Amino acid sequence: MSLPGAVSAAPSPHNDWTLIAPVEPGHPAPTAQVSVLVVGDGGDPAGAARTVAALRQQRYPDRLLQIVTVTADSDFADQVGTAKGEIIVRIPAGAVPAPDLVSALTRWQQASPAAVSVAVPMIFSGRAPDPDVIVAHASAGTLGQLFPGSTVDPGLARLLDTTHQLRTADHLVFLAAAGTGYAFQRDRYQAGSDRFQGTDVEVAYRLAQAGAVFVPEPAATLWTAAPADPVTAGQRADAELTDLVPFPRERRNRPGRVWQVPLVTAVVPVDQPYQVVRSCVDRLLGGDERDLHVALVGDWAVAGTDNSGADSSRADLRLLAAEYRSEPRVRMVSSAPVTAFPAPYLLRVPARLGVGPRTVRSLVAAMEKWRCGLLRVLPAGAGAPTHAVELWSTAARSRALHAGTADGALVEAVAASHGQRWETGSEYDVVDLTAAGSGAAGGSATAGPRGGRRAGQTVTVGGARSLGRATVFVARKYARGVRRRLVSR
Repeated sequence: MSLPGAVSAAPSPHNDWTLIAPVEPGHPAPTAQVSVLVVGDGGDPAGAARTVAALRQQRYPDRLLQIVTVTADSDFADQVGTAKGEIIVRIPAGAVPAPDLVSALTRWQQASPAAVSVAVPMIFSGRAPDPDVIVAHASAGTLGQLFPGSTVDPGLARLLDTTHQLRTADHLVFLAAAGTGYAFQRDRYQAGSDRFQGTDVEVAYRLAQAGAVFVPEPAATLWTAAPADPVTAGQRADAELTDLVPFPRERRNRPGRVWQVPLVTAVVPVDQPYQVVRSCVDRLLGGDERDLHVALVGDWAVAGTDNSGADSSRADLRLLAAEYRSEPRVRMVSSAPVTAFPAPYLLRVPARLGVGPRTVRSLVAAMEKWRCGLLRVLPAGAGAPTHAVELWSTAARSRALHAGTADGALVEAVAASHGQRWETGSEYDVVDLTAAGSGAAGGSATAGPRGGRRAGQTVTVGGARSLGRATVFVARKYARGVRRRLVSR
């Protein structure tokens, strides 16, 4: 859904928010209904009162502004679902927003439904002012005088300085929303069902995987108190976020754990015999990237029928269902997921192809290094690009889908906004399990991706036509046994 007056534009490449042209705050007069959710954890009962008092002084039409307090006993996702506003502003309880905060933040959603506009948090120490004092100073235009010595949050300041104000930020861009207020279009937020969902970082992470563009808004200021106990606050964030947010990767340093939201969701269609599919899946599960779930796509309704042995495909389905019925990282689905949401990476693996023990981790590292939206790997002897292993960025794929891109045009759309790369199977130890001597029934491969890289040709992709020509180029060269790499930016 787009807001009235929203400007239609091509998706921004990566996080380049400069392509979005927002209106000036208050000009023209706002027409969008806004719901401000004041989110608290119950540790500071007076905090919400301070925040609400400041919100009552916003320079945004009262008839268009709804203020909702989200307590520790209520669910953030439920509050978003029942909110009146097309635009949601999430503010931590206890923060004191400047009078122009709502107007400054929400002007971005009126220009682009993908925008997540982030306020600049000013950290203050000492006792917070009472609500009546906040109202008096907000009315007089002197709210900043209540917080002498306040400084921009150092974490956000570093992030802004090192990413050209988020324009060149990578997959960790959502961390800009930590500890501050931000606005987003309501229908871009896809909630989960976990009782710990709704924290600032978790919501921002989900928005990022939905294809959001994060925008720092310097005109949106709010003052927030420094945490009284940073160590305890950090432990709490770590405990609540680790199961739901795969980034930063170092959080998940507990060996042997299975996480609710994996780093990678691998999709394998059951279109090969049982032994081949099992080898494909076992290679995925046995790799050194254990933060991975597998979705096996097949007609599982027939797998439980008594006459399944009469048909080889039904027998294979029954065997696979029995094989993985207790494996927590494998689920059986009837259709392939469109995206890996909320997992950040979608790995499409034809059942006839097998990965090596270090393939998946190396592919993720390459995608993060090159910041591409699609990475495709062809095994030796592949006859067409459709026989490739594909690693997709969920954020890039979601952004293209939100822009109305048809499934058949996703490659071109993602290549245009985030870029794509072709790699050879020998680089990443991808093999054809149906080829003679592949050892399909023998489980995992022992070789890993090659450490060295040979010089290869580069083909730049600048649009759909050149992408098509380059794809044919790669397929032909690969069929002749020549290693090529296609890079699109």
